Amino acid sequence: MLNTVLNYVKFKKNEEGYLAKKRLTLPLCAAENRMSTFAKVPLQQDYQERYIMNGVNSFSSEDNFIGSEHLYEIYQLISKQCSKLFSSKYADARTLSGMNCVTSILMSLTNIGDKIMLSTSSSGGHPSMEHVCKRLGLEIIDMPYNYEELDLDYEKIYNTLIEEDIKYLLYAPSDIIKVPDYDKLKLPSNTLFLYDASQTLGLIAGKQVANPLENPINCVLFGGTHKTLPGPANGLIMTNNEEIAKELDENISPKYLRNTQMHQVVSLLYTLFEMEIFGEEYAKKTIEYSKGLGIALAEYGLDIPLLNKIPTNTHQVFIRTSKDAMNTIFSNAFKNNVTLNKKNKKLFNEYGIRLGTQEIARLAWQEDPIDQIAKIVHSLQFTNLNTQKLIADLRIPESLNYTFSTPSTSL
Repeated sequence: MLNTVLNYVKFKKNEEGYLAKKRLTLPLCAAENRMSTFAKVPLQQDYQERYIMNGVNSFSSEDNFIGSEHLYEIYQLISKQCSKLFSSKYADARTLSGMNCVTSILMSLTNIGDKIMLSTSSSGGHPSMEHVCKRLGLEIIDMPYNYEELDLDYEKIYNTLIEEDIKYLLYAPSDIIKVPDYDKLKLPSNTLFLYDASQTLGLIAGKQVANPLENPINCVLFGGTHKTLPGPANGLIMTNNEEIAKELDENISPKYLRNTQMHQVVSLLYTLFEMEIFGEEYAKKTIEYSKGLGIALAEYGLDIPLLNKIPTNTHQVFIRTSKDAMNTIFSNAFKNNVTLNKKNKKLFNEYGIRLGTQEIARLAWQEDPIDQIAKIVHSLQFTNLNTQKLIADLRIPESLNYTFSTPSTSL
Protein backbone atom coordinates (compact mmCIF):
# COMPACT_ATOMS: atom_id res chain seq x y z
CA MET A 1 0.00 0.00 0.00
CA LEU A 2 2.80 2.43 0.93
CA ASN A 3 4.63 1.74 -2.35
CA THR A 4 1.44 2.38 -4.30
CA VAL A 5 0.94 5.74 -2.57
CA LEU A 6 4.58 6.72 -3.17
CA ASN A 7 4.35 5.74 -6.83
CA TYR A 8 1.17 7.79 -7.21
CA VAL A 9 2.83 10.83 -5.63
CA LYS A 10 5.80 10.36 -7.95
CA PHE A 11 3.48 10.14 -10.96
CA LYS A 12 1.60 13.32 -9.97
CA LYS A 13 4.87 15.23 -9.69
CA ASN A 14 5.87 13.95 -13.12
CA GLU A 15 2.48 14.98 -14.51
CA GLU A 16 2.80 18.47 -13.02
CA GLY A 17 6.28 18.78 -14.48
CA TYR A 18 5.08 17.70 -17.91
CA LEU A 19 2.18 20.18 -17.90
CA ALA A 20 4.44 23.00 -16.70
CA LYS A 21 6.93 22.25 -19.47
CA LYS A 22 4.19 22.02 -22.07
CA ARG A 23 3.01 25.54 -21.19
CA LEU A 24 6.51 26.84 -22.01
CA THR A 25 6.96 24.81 -25.21
CA LEU A 26 6.87 26.34 -28.67
CA PRO A 27 5.18 23.59 -30.76
CA LEU A 28 6.72 23.43 -34.24
CA CYS A 29 6.64 19.65 -34.75
CA ALA A 30 4.77 18.86 -37.99
CA ALA A 31 3.43 15.57 -36.61
CA GLU A 32 1.58 16.74 -33.48
CA ASN A 33 -1.42 18.87 -32.62
CA ARG A 34 -3.64 19.93 -29.75
CA MET A 35 -7.18 18.65 -29.24
CA SER A 36 -9.98 20.87 -28.04
CA THR A 37 -11.83 20.43 -24.77
CA PHE A 38 -14.93 19.65 -26.83
CA ALA A 39 -13.23 16.81 -28.74
CA LYS A 40 -11.90 15.31 -25.50
CA VAL A 41 -15.36 14.89 -23.93
CA PRO A 42 -15.95 11.33 -25.30
CA LEU A 43 -12.63 10.15 -23.87
CA GLN A 44 -14.20 10.33 -20.42
CA GLN A 45 -17.43 8.54 -21.37
CA ASP A 46 -18.48 4.89 -21.29
CA TYR A 47 -17.33 4.03 -24.81
CA GLN A 48 -13.89 2.56 -24.17
CA GLU A 49 -14.94 -1.07 -23.68
CA ARG A 50 -17.63 -1.13 -26.39
CA TYR A 51 -17.38 -2.12 -30.03
CA ILE A 52 -19.29 -3.63 -32.92
CA MET A 53 -18.42 -6.86 -34.68
CA ASN A 54 -17.77 -7.30 -38.41
CA GLY A 55 -18.05 -4.53 -40.99
CA VAL A 56 -19.66 -1.12 -40.84
CA ASN A 57 -21.60 -1.64 -44.08
CA SER A 58 -22.52 -5.23 -43.21
CA PHE A 59 -23.68 -4.46 -39.65
CA SER A 60 -26.28 -6.78 -38.15
CA SER A 61 -27.62 -6.23 -34.64
CA GLU A 62 -28.41 -9.94 -34.37
CA ASP A 63 -24.71 -10.80 -34.73
CA ASN A 64 -23.54 -8.16 -32.27
CA PHE A 65 -23.45 -7.21 -28.61
CA ILE A 66 -26.49 -5.70 -26.89
CA GLY A 67 -26.60 -1.95 -27.52
CA SER A 68 -24.27 -2.11 -30.53
CA GLU A 69 -26.90 -0.44 -32.72
CA HIS A 70 -26.10 2.83 -30.92
CA LEU A 71 -22.42 2.47 -31.76
CA TYR A 72 -23.34 1.73 -35.36
CA GLU A 73 -25.10 5.11 -35.51
CA ILE A 74 -21.78 6.74 -34.58
CA TYR A 75 -20.09 5.14 -37.59
CA GLN A 76 -22.95 6.34 -39.78
CA LEU A 77 -22.43 9.89 -38.51
CA ILE A 78 -18.71 9.64 -39.25
CA SER A 79 -19.56 8.57 -42.80
CA LYS A 80 -21.83 11.60 -43.19
CA GLN A 81 -19.17 13.97 -41.85
CA CYS A 82 -16.50 12.48 -44.11
CA SER A 83 -18.83 12.83 -47.09
CA LYS A 84 -19.11 16.55 -46.29
CA LEU A 85 -15.41 17.11 -45.56
CA PHE A 86 -13.69 14.68 -47.94
CA SER A 87 -16.35 13.88 -50.59
CA SER A 88 -16.08 10.19 -49.68
CA LYS A 89 -18.75 7.54 -50.23
CA TYR A 90 -17.19 5.11 -47.74
CA ALA A 91 -15.48 6.04 -44.47
CA ASP A 92 -14.02 3.64 -41.91
CA ALA A 93 -12.80 4.91 -38.52
CA ARG A 94 -12.15 1.54 -36.90
CA THR A 95 -8.35 1.48 -37.27
CA LEU A 96 -6.30 2.61 -34.30
CA SER A 97 -3.63 4.84 -35.89
CA GLY A 98 -2.09 5.88 -39.18
CA MET A 99 0.26 2.89 -39.19
CA ASN A 100 -2.61 0.57 -38.27
CA CYS A 101 -4.47 2.06 -41.27
CA VAL A 102 -1.79 1.10 -43.77
CA THR A 103 -1.18 -2.37 -42.35
CA SER A 104 -4.93 -3.08 -42.29
CA ILE A 105 -5.37 -1.84 -45.85
CA LEU A 106 -2.42 -3.79 -47.23
CA MET A 107 -3.40 -6.98 -45.41
CA SER A 108 -6.98 -6.61 -46.71
CA LEU A 109 -6.18 -5.83 -50.36
CA THR A 110 -2.80 -7.29 -51.33
CA ASN A 111 -1.35 -10.75 -51.80
CA ILE A 112 2.19 -12.02 -51.28
CA GLY A 113 4.24 -11.22 -54.37
CA ASP A 114 2.13 -8.25 -55.52
CA LYS A 115 4.12 -5.32 -56.88
CA ILE A 116 3.83 -2.01 -55.06
CA MET A 117 5.38 1.33 -55.99
CA LEU A 118 6.45 3.11 -52.81
CA SER A 119 7.54 6.63 -51.90
CA THR A 120 10.89 6.05 -50.22
CA SER A 121 12.35 7.79 -47.18
CA SER A 122 14.91 9.68 -49.30
CA SER A 123 12.08 11.56 -51.08
CA GLY A 124 10.13 12.19 -47.87
CA GLY A 125 8.24 8.92 -47.54
CA HIS A 126 7.47 7.47 -44.13
CA PRO A 127 10.38 5.15 -43.27
CA SER A 128 8.16 2.44 -41.76
CA MET A 129 6.32 1.71 -45.01
CA GLU A 130 9.20 -0.19 -46.58
CA HIS A 131 9.43 -2.50 -43.55
CA VAL A 132 5.67 -3.17 -43.59
CA CYS A 133 5.62 -3.94 -47.32
CA LYS A 134 8.60 -6.27 -47.06
CA ARG A 135 7.07 -8.06 -44.08
CA LEU A 136 3.87 -8.65 -46.09
CA GLY A 137 5.85 -10.16 -48.96
CA LEU A 138 5.25 -7.34 -51.45
CA GLU A 139 7.71 -6.55 -54.23
CA ILE A 140 8.76 -2.91 -53.81
CA ILE A 141 9.54 -0.57 -56.71
CA ASP A 142 10.82 2.91 -55.75
CA MET A 143 8.54 5.76 -56.75
CA PRO A 144 10.29 8.15 -59.21
CA TYR A 145 10.74 11.60 -57.71
CA ASN A 146 11.90 14.95 -59.12
CA TYR A 147 14.24 16.38 -56.47
CA GLU A 148 14.79 19.64 -58.35
CA GLU A 149 11.08 20.48 -58.33
CA LEU A 150 10.37 18.69 -55.01
CA ASP A 151 7.50 16.87 -56.68
CA LEU A 152 6.53 13.48 -58.06
CA ASP A 153 8.01 12.54 -61.43
CA TYR A 154 4.61 11.96 -63.00
CA GLU A 155 5.74 10.73 -66.41
CA LYS A 156 8.23 8.22 -65.03
CA ILE A 157 5.66 7.02 -62.47
CA TYR A 158 3.12 6.28 -65.19
CA ASN A 159 5.63 4.60 -67.50
CA THR A 160 7.00 2.43 -64.68
CA LEU A 161 3.53 1.40 -63.55
CA ILE A 162 2.77 0.28 -67.11
CA GLU A 163 6.10 -1.45 -67.79
CA GLU A 164 6.20 -3.30 -64.45
CA ASP A 165 2.44 -4.02 -64.31
CA ILE A 166 2.23 -2.61 -60.76
CA LYS A 167 -1.07 -2.99 -58.91
CA TYR A 168 -0.53 -0.46 -56.10
CA LEU A 169 1.04 2.97 -55.70
CA LEU A 170 1.56 3.74 -52.00
CA TYR A 171 2.33 7.42 -51.47
CA ALA A 172 3.02 7.99 -47.78
CA PRO A 173 4.79 11.33 -47.33
CA SER A 174 6.18 12.23 -43.93
CA ASP A 175 7.89 15.33 -45.36
CA ILE A 176 5.73 17.26 -47.80
CA ILE A 177 5.63 20.89 -48.91
CA LYS A 178 3.85 20.18 -52.20
CA VAL A 179 0.84 17.89 -52.61
CA PRO A 180 0.34 15.82 -55.78
CA ASP A 181 -1.07 17.42 -58.91
CA TYR A 182 -3.90 15.06 -59.80
CA ASP A 183 -4.20 16.47 -63.30
CA LYS A 184 -0.68 15.12 -63.89
CA LEU A 185 -0.97 11.90 -61.89
CA LYS A 186 -2.23 9.45 -64.50
CA LEU A 187 -2.64 5.83 -63.41
CA PRO A 188 -3.25 2.64 -65.40
CA SER A 189 -6.75 1.25 -64.91
CA ASN A 190 -5.42 -1.68 -62.86
CA THR A 191 -3.43 0.46 -60.40
CA LEU A 192 -4.86 1.59 -57.06
CA PHE A 193 -3.54 4.82 -55.51
CA LEU A 194 -3.07 4.40 -51.75
CA TYR A 195 -2.51 7.85 -50.25
CA ASP A 196 -1.44 8.06 -46.62
CA ALA A 197 -2.45 11.68 -46.03
CA SER A 198 -1.74 11.67 -42.28
CA GLN A 199 0.19 14.91 -42.70
CA THR A 200 -2.45 16.73 -44.76
CA LEU A 201 -5.89 15.34 -43.80
CA GLY A 202 -6.82 18.56 -42.01
CA LEU A 203 -5.75 20.67 -44.99
CA ILE A 204 -7.81 18.48 -47.33
CA ALA A 205 -10.84 18.73 -45.01
CA GLY A 206 -10.30 22.50 -44.89
CA LYS A 207 -10.37 22.67 -48.71
CA GLN A 208 -6.87 24.18 -48.94
CA VAL A 209 -5.05 21.38 -50.76
CA ALA A 210 -6.19 19.05 -53.54
CA ASN A 211 -8.33 16.06 -52.64
CA PRO A 212 -7.78 12.85 -54.67
CA LEU A 213 -11.36 11.75 -53.91
CA GLU A 214 -12.59 14.73 -55.93
CA ASN A 215 -10.55 13.65 -58.94
CA PRO A 216 -11.12 10.79 -61.40
CA ILE A 217 -8.54 8.55 -59.79
CA ASN A 218 -8.89 5.08 -58.28
CA CYS A 219 -7.92 5.91 -54.71
CA VAL A 220 -7.97 5.00 -51.05
CA LEU A 221 -7.37 8.09 -48.89
CA PHE A 222 -6.35 7.34 -45.32
CA GLY A 223 -4.18 8.40 -42.40
CA GLY A 224 -3.71 9.25 -38.77
CA THR A 225 -6.12 11.82 -37.36
CA HIS A 226 -3.89 13.74 -34.94
CA LYS A 227 -1.69 15.93 -37.16
CA THR A 228 -3.24 18.65 -39.32
CA LEU A 229 -6.56 17.01 -38.43
CA PRO A 230 -6.61 17.98 -34.73
CA GLY A 231 -8.22 14.84 -33.35
CA PRO A 232 -7.28 11.81 -31.27
CA ALA A 233 -4.63 9.30 -32.34
CA ASN A 234 -6.95 7.26 -34.51
CA GLY A 235 -7.09 6.02 -38.09
CA LEU A 236 -9.44 6.99 -40.91
CA ILE A 237 -9.90 5.21 -44.27
CA MET A 238 -11.98 6.59 -47.15
CA THR A 239 -12.69 5.65 -50.76
CA ASN A 240 -15.27 6.09 -53.51
CA ASN A 241 -14.54 2.68 -55.04
CA GLU A 242 -17.43 0.42 -53.97
CA GLU A 243 -15.54 -2.82 -54.65
CA ILE A 244 -12.54 -1.71 -52.59
CA ALA A 245 -14.85 -0.44 -49.85
CA LYS A 246 -16.50 -3.86 -49.64
CA GLU A 247 -13.13 -5.63 -49.33
CA LEU A 248 -11.94 -3.27 -46.60
CA ASP A 249 -15.22 -3.37 -44.73
CA GLU A 250 -15.36 -7.16 -44.61
CA ASN A 251 -11.67 -7.81 -43.97
CA ILE A 252 -10.52 -5.27 -41.39
CA SER A 253 -12.87 -6.66 -38.75
CA PRO A 254 -12.94 -9.34 -37.49
CA LYS A 255 -9.77 -10.54 -39.26
CA TYR A 256 -7.33 -7.84 -38.17
CA LEU A 257 -9.20 -5.82 -35.54
CA ARG A 258 -11.72 -6.55 -32.79
CA ASN A 259 -11.96 -3.88 -30.10
CA THR A 260 -11.70 -0.58 -31.96
CA GLN A 261 -11.28 1.81 -28.99
CA MET A 262 -14.72 3.34 -29.39
CA HIS A 263 -13.98 6.35 -27.18
CA GLN A 264 -11.36 7.42 -29.75
CA VAL A 265 -13.86 6.94 -32.57
CA VAL A 266 -16.43 9.21 -30.89
CA SER A 267 -13.71 11.75 -30.14
CA LEU A 268 -12.83 11.75 -33.85
CA LEU A 269 -16.51 12.35 -34.67
CA TYR A 270 -16.48 15.41 -32.40
CA THR A 271 -13.35 16.64 -34.20
CA LEU A 272 -15.09 16.22 -37.56
CA PHE A 273 -18.03 18.29 -36.26
CA GLU A 274 -15.57 21.07 -35.41
CA MET A 275 -13.83 20.77 -38.76
CA GLU A 276 -17.12 21.21 -40.59
CA ILE A 277 -17.55 24.63 -38.93
CA PHE A 278 -13.96 25.81 -38.46
CA GLY A 279 -11.89 23.63 -40.80
CA GLU A 280 -11.53 26.02 -43.70
CA GLU A 281 -10.51 28.97 -41.54
CA TYR A 282 -8.07 26.82 -39.53
CA ALA A 283 -6.47 25.30 -42.64
CA LYS A 284 -6.07 28.73 -44.22
CA LYS A 285 -4.38 30.05 -41.09
CA THR A 286 -2.07 27.03 -40.97
CA ILE A 287 -0.81 27.59 -44.52
CA GLU A 288 -0.67 31.36 -44.02
CA TYR A 289 1.63 30.78 -41.05
CA SER A 290 3.85 28.25 -42.86
CA LYS A 291 4.32 30.52 -45.86
CA GLY A 292 5.02 33.52 -43.63
CA LEU A 293 7.46 31.56 -41.48
CA GLY A 294 9.33 30.25 -44.53
CA ILE A 295 9.66 33.75 -46.01
CA ALA A 296 10.80 35.24 -42.69
CA LEU A 297 13.44 32.51 -42.20
CA ALA A 298 14.72 33.04 -45.75
CA GLU A 299 15.14 36.73 -44.95
CA TYR A 300 17.34 35.67 -42.01
CA GLY A 301 19.54 33.88 -44.54
CA LEU A 302 18.45 30.31 -43.87
CA ASP A 303 18.29 27.96 -46.87
CA ILE A 304 14.57 27.54 -47.51
CA PRO A 305 13.65 25.61 -50.69
CA LEU A 306 11.10 27.45 -52.81
CA LEU A 307 8.28 26.30 -55.07
CA ASN A 308 7.87 29.07 -57.67
CA LYS A 309 9.08 31.61 -55.07
CA ILE A 310 6.77 30.14 -52.41
CA PRO A 311 8.30 28.20 -49.48
CA THR A 312 5.45 25.70 -49.06
CA ASN A 313 1.92 24.74 -50.03
CA THR A 314 1.29 22.76 -46.83
CA HIS A 315 1.82 23.19 -43.07
CA GLN A 316 5.50 22.21 -43.34
CA VAL A 317 8.62 24.34 -43.83
CA PHE A 318 11.99 22.84 -44.79
CA ILE A 319 15.34 24.30 -43.74
CA ARG A 320 18.38 22.85 -45.51
CA THR A 321 21.54 22.91 -43.40
CA SER A 322 24.96 21.38 -42.91
CA LYS A 323 25.21 18.37 -40.61
CA ASP A 324 26.74 20.48 -37.83
CA ALA A 325 24.10 23.21 -38.16
CA MET A 326 21.30 20.63 -38.08
CA ASN A 327 22.64 19.10 -34.87
CA THR A 328 23.18 22.53 -33.27
CA ILE A 329 19.65 23.68 -34.07
CA PHE A 330 18.14 20.44 -32.80
CA SER A 331 20.23 20.45 -29.61
CA ASN A 332 19.35 24.07 -28.82
CA ALA A 333 15.69 23.41 -29.61
CA PHE A 334 15.67 20.50 -27.17
CA LYS A 335 17.24 22.64 -24.43
CA ASN A 336 14.83 25.51 -25.01
CA ASN A 337 11.56 23.55 -25.36
CA VAL A 338 11.05 24.06 -29.09
CA THR A 339 9.62 20.99 -30.81
CA LEU A 340 10.86 20.33 -34.34
CA ASN A 341 12.42 17.52 -36.37
CA LYS A 342 15.89 17.01 -37.83
CA LYS A 343 16.14 15.28 -41.19
CA ASN A 344 18.95 13.33 -42.83
CA LYS A 345 17.81 12.56 -46.37
CA LYS A 346 18.21 13.54 -50.02
CA LEU A 347 15.04 15.66 -49.98
CA PHE A 348 16.88 18.11 -47.68
CA ASN A 349 20.15 17.93 -49.64
CA GLU A 350 21.16 15.38 -46.97
CA TYR A 351 20.68 17.50 -43.82
CA GLY A 352 17.98 19.81 -42.54
CA ILE A 353 15.16 20.76 -40.17
CA ARG A 354 11.41 20.30 -40.63
CA LEU A 355 8.93 22.69 -39.03
CA GLY A 356 5.13 22.54 -38.86
CA THR A 357 2.59 25.29 -38.20
CA GLN A 358 -0.64 23.32 -37.63
CA GLU A 359 -0.44 23.51 -33.82
CA ILE A 360 0.56 27.17 -33.55
CA ALA A 361 -2.33 27.93 -35.92
CA ARG A 362 -4.67 26.47 -33.28
CA LEU A 363 -3.44 28.80 -30.54
CA ALA A 364 -5.35 32.00 -29.72
CA TRP A 365 -2.57 34.54 -30.30
CA GLN A 366 -3.28 38.16 -29.44
CA GLU A 367 -1.16 39.26 -32.42
CA ASP A 368 0.59 37.59 -35.36
CA PRO A 369 3.47 35.54 -33.86
CA ILE A 370 5.35 34.61 -37.05
CA ASP A 371 8.09 37.26 -36.98
CA GLN A 372 8.90 36.44 -33.36
CA ILE A 373 8.84 32.68 -34.04
CA ALA A 374 11.18 33.16 -37.00
CA LYS A 375 13.53 35.08 -34.70
CA ILE A 376 13.44 32.20 -32.21
CA VAL A 377 14.18 29.57 -34.89
CA HIS A 378 17.01 31.73 -36.23
CA SER A 379 18.47 32.00 -32.72
CA LEU A 380 18.71 28.20 -32.44
CA GLN A 381 21.75 28.30 -34.71
CA PHE A 382 23.75 29.99 -31.97
CA THR A 383 24.54 28.78 -28.46
CA ASN A 384 25.12 32.21 -26.95
CA LEU A 385 21.69 33.73 -27.66
CA ASN A 386 19.03 33.85 -24.93
CA THR A 387 16.36 31.83 -26.72
CA GLN A 388 14.43 31.22 -23.51
CA LYS A 389 13.86 34.96 -23.10
CA LEU A 390 12.63 35.20 -26.70
CA ILE A 391 10.14 32.40 -26.01
CA ALA A 392 9.01 34.02 -22.75
CA ASP A 393 8.44 37.30 -24.60
CA LEU A 394 6.36 35.43 -27.18
CA ARG A 395 3.74 34.60 -24.50
CA ILE A 396 2.49 31.30 -25.90
CA PRO A 397 -1.30 31.10 -25.43
CA GLU A 398 -2.94 28.23 -23.58
CA SER A 399 -6.37 28.70 -25.17
CA LEU A 400 -7.34 27.48 -28.64
CA ASN A 401 -9.13 28.86 -31.66
CA TYR A 402 -11.34 26.97 -34.13
CA THR A 403 -13.22 24.99 -31.49
CA PHE A 404 -16.64 25.05 -29.90
CA SER A 405 -16.48 27.23 -26.79
CA THR A 406 -17.78 24.66 -24.29
CA PRO A 407 -18.32 20.88 -24.25
CA SER A 408 -22.06 21.45 -23.96
CA THR A 409 -22.29 23.56 -27.13
CA SER A 410 -25.41 22.67 -29.10
CA LEU A 411 -24.64 21.70 -32.71
